[in-house]
Amino acid sequence: MKIRCEYCESMYDDTLECCPSCGAKNTNVRKSTSGNPTTIEELKEWYQNMNLPPEDVTRFFIGKNYGGARAFGIYKDERTGNFIVYKNKDDGSRAVRYEGSDEAYAVNELHTRLKQEILQQKGNGSGNSVQNNRSFSSAPPRRRKRKNGFFSQLVSLIIVAIPILLIGKYYMNVRPAQTGYFMCNDNNSKYDGKLFYHYGSDKYGWAVYDEETNDWKKTDSFGYPLDFETRKSAKDYFLSDTYNSSYGGSDFRDSVLYDDYSHNFNVSQGYFSYDDDVYYHMRPNQDNGWYVYDDEYDDWKEISSSSVPADLKHQSVAQDFWYTPTWDSDTQFSDFTETEEFRDYQAELERQAQYEAERNSSSSDNDSSYSWDSSDSWDSGSTDWGSDW
Repeated sequence: MKIRCEYCESMYDDTLECCPSCGAKNTNVRKSTSGNPTTIEELKEWYQNMNLPPEDVTRFFIGKNYGGARAFGIYKDERTGNFIVYKNKDDGSRAVRYEGSDEAYAVNELHTRLKQEILQQKGNGSGNSVQNNRSFSSAPPRRRKRKNGFFSQLVSLIIVAIPILLIGKYYMNVRPAQTGYFMCNDNNSKYDGKLFYHYGSDKYGWAVYDEETNDWKKTDSFGYPLDFETRKSAKDYFLSDTYNSSYGGSDFRDSVLYDDYSHNFNVSQGYFSYDDDVYYHMRPNQDNGWYVYDDEYDDWKEISSSSVPADLKHQSVAQDFWYTPTWDSDTQFSDFTETEEFRDYQAELERQAQYEAERNSSSSDNDSSYSWDSSDSWDSGSTDWGSDW
């Protein structure tokens, strides 16, 4: 079903996360019913629904930048906003399968490879199962001494409980910190006395209160204490999920950074007028796809994020400099949509649309073929870890 964008009033499919014309977030997004995951979170859910073994067994790390050898994975690089699909080979080197802004395409790459691996593991296991069955059926029956029932049950309980406890302990050790305010009180740390806020669903979504600017700013991958990376180690620094004036600083939810986060760090696509210059924003991400019209050369030129006026990189502020979503022929400025850069971008969108159509057409793919039987054994050592993919 088509819906109308609240920002630019263009029509687009209601299954899209954002408006393809201006990048505005679709707050009422309807998930596709094709059954194929399109986001990292949906791929995690699919993984669990298939009853697959833990990631350290299958070697598929979803939503993680795993650094060890022998691993497939996908994660979002918070510094660039790109999604990265990778394979770490047996020698520890990394082959990047995809790096770009298309999350659905990235997820499909790993999803396809994961399904291929499941079928391969099932094929390996079926041969072992047949052999084991034959050996069992050909063996002569033997009398077994009757064991103590209580002792047997106790041993079985221990065998079952130990893996569960280990998995639970592992999960607690790697789970990201909860959402809310944290105060670093480590006297030996450069972050001592600083107020932090965790706003993301992974370990990278951290903000720190800057006393010089009296505002919140986003941290990079190394801009917060190491103890903040997991819920277990961060719990001693946790204050609350709501703001209290005794924390100092200010309420994170009143900050421009929080507004950026609520807009997925996107800014509307189109023309902006700022200090007598005309800018065009081609891609949704606030830091990428910015062009400025150069009067001297009578042409558009791409500029880096650092050259873009800070006001234009925040959706809540940029609207004060909004010019038009489409070119106004009454102005002396040329139409950006006639440039080669825009045509290449449209070709990329068409490729995404084609992929979406192909994904929907394959909705008859039976997930039961990939459901894992607990009686099967997964041997990641049988995977070809020397190839790029």
